[in-house]
Amino acid sequence: MTITAAWPCQRLANYIADAGHGGEKALMSWCAGCWSDDDEYQLAIHEVEAVQAMNTRSAKEKTYHLVISFRPEDDAMLTPEVFKDIELEFAKALGFAEHQRHTGVHQNTNNIHLHIAYNQINPLRLTRHEPFHDFAVRDRLCRQLEQKYGLTVDNGRDPELDKPLNEAAMSFEAQTGQESLFGYSQRHKTAILSALEHSTSWADCHRAFFKYGLTLKLHGSGLIIQAVGGKHSIKASGFDRSISKAKLEKRFGAFTPAPPDLLKSENPAEKYTAAPLHKDPNRDKLYEQFKAAMAERQTALAEMPNRMPAFTPFTDRSGTKNGRRSKECLCYAYIGERSWRKCEPKKKPNEPLSAKR
Repeated sequence: MTITAAWPCQRLANYIADAGHGGEKALMSWCAGCWSDDDEYQLAIHEVEAVQAMNTRSAKEKTYHLVISFRPEDDAMLTPEVFKDIELEFAKALGFAEHQRHTGVHQNTNNIHLHIAYNQINPLRLTRHEPFHDFAVRDRLCRQLEQKYGLTVDNGRDPELDKPLNEAAMSFEAQTGQESLFGYSQRHKTAILSALEHSTSWADCHRAFFKYGLTLKLHGSGLIIQAVGGKHSIKASGFDRSISKAKLEKRFGAFTPAPPDLLKSENPAEKYTAAPLHKDPNRDKLYEQFKAAMAERQTALAEMPNRMPAFTPFTDRSGTKNGRRSKECLCYAYIGERSWRKCEPKKKPNEPLSAKR
């Protein structure tokens, strides 16, 4: 079961009922939340338009169009009662249970799909309703309805996308395409916190983090979580509020650094490597090409000072060295991307270029 999510009310409602084609692609259509019955479909459209016209404050769209698509193998389990129950469940989940809506089932594609037009204006309060984070609500309800009716389970949204990231981590991952340290630590957060519940000392606490290539260190008046052998770090309280310095010292006493033998005697089960986030089958090859290109760029930048000519001090007419540029000095001009040419002063008429004045 998949979903996509506004048209003017009348046009959309007529499309849902397939009024322009005599209903040749619509298996069934009905309205809910209206005074009119299903037999008075057009009259129900006028009801919605009248309610929307009474709200003069909102300049946004007033119709919410929802499409629910089903897999071909589920056709035998989709009855009129199931369609109506699914529509009602979505209305409740999205906050449209009291709102007017027009619904139709279409069969003009390989996948039977359900069209729903919700009136976003509440007919009683005349206020506009817009579901908050509707994508997460819809995806969660899809998984529940698939279990309830035995429908084919769709992939849905990636649960990793719903994990909250701070602004710095989001910026890092968006610009580099690599996993941030914050994202890496959140991926192991459950296991680390579970180990900390059974910790009785700072050594146990350090061991819980070290298992995943992380270590706790003092920074200013607080703690940071740093990757072992790396420079990346995040605030410990940003990882979880229970990992603040004050709360940990209340449990284990004054902070003590990780024992040196811990770093030497044990090897972490996993380390932070800023792995690429994309899941393309060729990602490893592309990532190696990216690293090679970045290494080549860094090498070129490091060699650039060696390709630039050294600046030669010049003298003015009095013969003393200073920073004033005289007419008789030689200078270098930057031309193009990586080419330099030597410039000499203009010669006087009938005077050789190399002559001294």
